[in-house]
Amino acid sequence: MRKILIGFLCSFPLLCQAQSLEQVIRLAQDSTIAAFQSRYEYEYHQQHFARFEALRKPQLELRLTPNYYKLVTDPTRDYVYIRNYNRFSTSAQLMLSQKVLGLGGDAFVSSSALWSEYFMHDQRDMPREFVTMPVVVGYQQSLVGYNPYRWERLVENARLEAARKQLNYQLHQIAEEATRRFFRLACAQGMLDMCERNKQTADTLYAIAREKAGIAMVSLAELRSLELQRLNAANALHSARNEEQLARESLSSYLRTGNIPAGSRLTVPTLTRPLTLSEEDVLAMARANSPAIQDQQRALTEALQEEEKARKERGAKVGVDLSVGMQQLNSNLFGTLRDPRFYMIGAVTLSIPLMDHGAARKGQAAATARKDQQMQALREVERSLEEDVRITLDNLRSHQQLLSHTEEAVSLADDVFELTAENYANGLCDINTYSLAQSRRDNAYNQHLSALAGYWTTYYHLLTLTQYE
Repeated sequence: MRKILIGFLCSFPLLCQAQSLEQVIRLAQDSTIAAFQSRYEYEYHQQHFARFEALRKPQLELRLTPNYYKLVTDPTRDYVYIRNYNRFSTSAQLMLSQKVLGLGGDAFVSSSALWSEYFMHDQRDMPREFVTMPVVVGYQQSLVGYNPYRWERLVENARLEAARKQLNYQLHQIAEEATRRFFRLACAQGMLDMCERNKQTADTLYAIAREKAGIAMVSLAELRSLELQRLNAANALHSARNEEQLARESLSSYLRTGNIPAGSRLTVPTLTRPLTLSEEDVLAMARANSPAIQDQQRALTEALQEEEKARKERGAKVGVDLSVGMQQLNSNLFGTLRDPRFYMIGAVTLSIPLMDHGAARKGQAAATARKDQQMQALREVERSLEEDVRITLDNLRSHQQLLSHTEEAVSLADDVFELTAENYANGLCDINTYSLAQSRRDNAYNQHLSALAGYWTTYYHLLTLTQYE
């Protein structure tokens, strides 16, 4: 019986590029819309992470700022202390900046120049001005004690890792879907072959019975039973053809290969793959490769960042802005470079909330509540994953046992049917006994095909959870 089963399931390839389950999965992972979307999503996160890395390196920027300023007090008069004038200025600054990752601030080195031109009735008192700052070195940090760059690194790493695991997860999900559609078509082809054999057998028996009825060797009731069996076989064959066509169109649409020819056949795997991993190993791999857990850990990291920032901002906030450099002013550009003056500017901002109606305290409480919620969500994701893994392992073992039982049932049902058919041909049993043996054989075929589909679908779902190859 196993030879017959393998024969009608493994007769011809589906397509030159998709004849076995592994080839169908590879084709699906290369050509389905979901695969393209997954790769584009991962590419977006890759480029976003590359931008993040680039912004942490030294940045060189040239800033040009033209400015026009007009002051009018009294259009008819120029006062001694305020005169009507138009002022046009242009500044240029070349700045090299670098994030100080260990502290959380920004250091910079810059060189700048400013040109100011005044337009008045009398320009003697307000000549042209040039201001140059050849070298300025400075450091800025808005909140001392809080390092946002350290948290940004943790968050961005978690995002990229979650995107990578999500891509692998979705590719395995594509394999799951391809497996379901593959076995839907395989089962439909198996049912179609079985219905075609049953129809052929029913037609043959009915033709023989009609000849025997002419010489009164077959009763009218038995002839009518064979006629009914022939009609039922024809109806079952029609339904099987419709189901096979729908399954074929479903698979070809998913693979984006066009219409699969009606005569194309699938190569169904008949041997199972042994699972050498223990339940603890499977759980550990599922936790390590779960995009849901990784994404939830990213959300928890962001919540921890918000909590630390809210805690630092609750009390006195200290910020620093220090710069040291050279500066000179002159009516001539080159004159500003002859005798530059050293200067130092330092600013320390101390902000103490005296009355904020509990805004800082409530902000910290909100951040703490969000952190607790994200921690609880992470535990729930882990619990759900562990439950899914255990159920999948139990289903896989159950389907594996069922496969061995259905193989034995198929072999036994085939032997019984062949013996019953021989007895019926020799007149040792009636048509009801023959029909019962045929029905049991068909049922054994159906159960075996269903067990094969269930096993491989569950197996690829386990690969989705663990990303184990």
